[in-house]
Amino acid sequence: MEVIKNIMKIFAIGKKLVGKYPCLIRLGSLIYNIIGFNKTRLKGENNIVYFKSSFLKKTTTDIFGDNNTVRLGDKCFLNNVKVYINGNNNKVIVGNRVALLNTEIYIEDDNNEVIIGDKTTIFGNTHLACIEGKRIIIGNDCMFSSDIVFRTGDSHSIITRNGIRVNESKDIIIGNHVWIGNKVIITKGAYVCDNSIVGTGAIVTKHFNEEGVVLAGNPAKIIKKNINWLRERI
Repeated sequence: MEVIKNIMKIFAIGKKLVGKYPCLIRLGSLIYNIIGFNKTRLKGENNIVYFKSSFLKKTTTDIFGDNNTVRLGDKCFLNNVKVYINGNNNKVIVGNRVALLNTEIYIEDDNNEVIIGDKTTIFGNTHLACIEGKRIIIGNDCMFSSDIVFRTGDSHSIITRNGIRVNESKDIIIGNHVWIGNKVIITKGAYVCDNSIVGTGAIVTKHFNEEGVVLAGNPAKIIKKNINWLRERI
């Protein structure tokens, strides 16, 4: 968490220093990215857009397929991030001023979407897996701790005696300003509303349509209502 706080302070100081000279930020990010040991491997016709004022270190992008899009917004910071896509017509969209640390975005099959909103921070060891044409949508100003797993599907088939598959994949939707604690697992079909908190070790398996709640337990349930949270300790 201290790493992210320091990064945000650097951005704030840099904004004051450069003022009306944004080209200085772009120059700094260009130099940083050149020496950042980043790698991009593409097989197929794809579209990658990284804003020049974002900072990447040890970030790897592997894409196997066609018509996939990876878009990184303005003034983002990525450290040890892996984006893997195997399929066609997939999208990874990261908003502005997003910080991702030790994060893996894994996409398999076609027509999937992973969207991360503006000013969201992921502090480390987080795995976002999206398969079978589903969506992982994370809202604005969310705060993730570490050792978190999102999975829109089970990766393997569960079938009846008649051979009918019963474990279809489903979207995962996280609202705006949601705090997700350490070692949380979010499974297919989960929905968490705005201004909520998911407590340490929770396993979220279903829709929660109420805003401002604390979710905890396995499976997660509402343990507190009418709450909100701040990044700062007051």
